Amino acid sequence: MNVREVRALLSTALSYEGFEERRLVPTKPNVWALPADEVVRFFQPHVIRRPWGFTCSGVIGLEIPELRQWLRTYKSTEENHIFRSCFAVYHIANHDDRELFAVEHDKGVPADLWAGLIKDRLERIPERLSCLIDTYRRNREELGGLAHPMTRHAWNYLLAWCNDPDPRRPIPSGLPDGSIVNGS
Repeated sequence: MNVREVRALLSTALSYEGFEERRLVPTKPNVWALPADEVVRFFQPHVIRRPWGFTCSGVIGLEIPELRQWLRTYKSTEENHIFRSCFAVYHIANHDDRELFAVEHDKGVPADLWAGLIKDRLERIPERLSCLIDTYRRNREELGGLAHPMTRHAWNYLLAWCNDPDPRRPIPSGLPDGSIVNGS
């Protein structure tokens, strides 16, 4: 089996689990998203061939269409900074169960297991914006890596934007060391 075949199996399994292939931002690759209007919960897979087999890697993320539309209306593409591709993401390689996302060459590819595990993670995330914000305020651990301290500037901006969508508020620009310019 080659990496294209494994990717095809995973795509089929994600589709079977109810994921839809979508393009969130015109210049970015497609993602697999669960159907929702207010909070788009998605997975962007990255299947990797290893000498011993295959690894299913990738990112889990959130996009907020209402915020994205507001950005298109009031901010230039260059001003999107931390929101240039989506609201927030985290890499699944950072999970304790990452060994479940690997298979040796002589074993069957558990694409249905991988898709199910991803769906389980995403279904824990609220699909309504008010519920998402409530979860973030009440118990961030429920959001996993999406509420990691590295994403705090995105969350702070979202909270301020929900209270007052002032176009004059600059969008934070993250730097490699985690510091921020042009924002709080």
